[in-house]
Amino acid sequence: MKRTIIAIILAGLLLLMMPTAVSAAAGVTVVDRTGDGEWTNNTWQVSMYSGETKATTIKLYNSSSSSLEVEVSVLPDSLDGGNLTFELDKTNFTMPGRSYADITLTVKASDSTTPGTYTTELEIKYEVPPTPSRPTPSEPTVVEPEEEEPTEPEEPELVEPEPEEPEVVEPEVVEPVEEPEEEEPEVEEPEVVEPEVEEPEVIEPGEEEEEVIVLPAKPGTPWGLIGGIVGGLAATGGVGYWLWLWRRRRRKENYGN
Repeated sequence: MKRTIIAIILAGLLLLMMPTAVSAAAGVTVVDRTGDGEWTNNTWQVSMYSGETKATTIKLYNSSSSSLEVEVSVLPDSLDGGNLTFELDKTNFTMPGRSYADITLTVKASDSTTPGTYTTELEIKYEVPPTPSRPTPSEPTVVEPEEEEPTEPEEPELVEPEPEEPEVVEPEVVEPVEEPEEEEPEVEEPEVVEPEVEEPEVIEPGEEEEEVIVLPAKPGTPWGLIGGIVGGLAATGGVGYWLWLWRRRRRKENYGN
C-alpha cells in the first residue's frame, strides 16, 4: 500500500515537471469587407471602365493580447500597362491587443484604361514588436581609499629680511607765478574838429540896408568931435539923417578925387 502511494506521488511529480504544449498565438484577421467589387478570401475582383474610381474597406482585428506591427500590401499594384492603379490609405501601422483597424483600398482607371474585370490580392503581415532589452545593472565598484604615507613636516624656510632703502623725497619745484601784465590804458586821441569857415555874407546893392564902408580918416579930420556929436544926437532922428547926408557927401568927395 505504501509503495502504491509513493508511486502515485512520484508520477504526479513527473507530470508537473514535464513541459506543457504552447498554444499557437492569435494574430490579425479580416472580419469585414464593404464597398465596391467582390472578395474571394484575400482576392478582390472589380469591373472597371476608363476614368472610373472604386474603393473597398477592410476591417482587421488583432485577436492577441499583444501589440502587433502590421504591414498590408496589394499584388499587383497596377494593371493594364499602368492605366489601372491600386492604392492603400495606410500600409504600415501598429495594432494594440484586442483592437480593430480599418484600411481602404482604392482603384483608379485612367482615360486610356481598357474596360474589363481586374483582380488583385491583399497580403497581410504582422509580427510582435521586439521588446527592448533592459540593461542589467552593473555592480557598483567599490574604490578602496589608498593609505597615505605620513609625511615629515617641512622645516620653515628662513627668509632674511632685505634692508629697506630710505625713500628720498625730492623737493617739489615751485614754478614762479607769472604776474599778469598791466595793460597800459589806451589814450584816446582828441578828436580834431575843424572849424567851419563861415562864408562872408554878401549884401547885394539895392537892398534896404546899404553897405557901410568905413574909410580910413584923413589927417586933420575931427573924428573925436564928430563921435561926440553922433553920440549926443543918436537919440534923435534928425541927427541921424544929418549924419547920413554928411557921410554921403564925404563919400562923393573921396571917390571923386
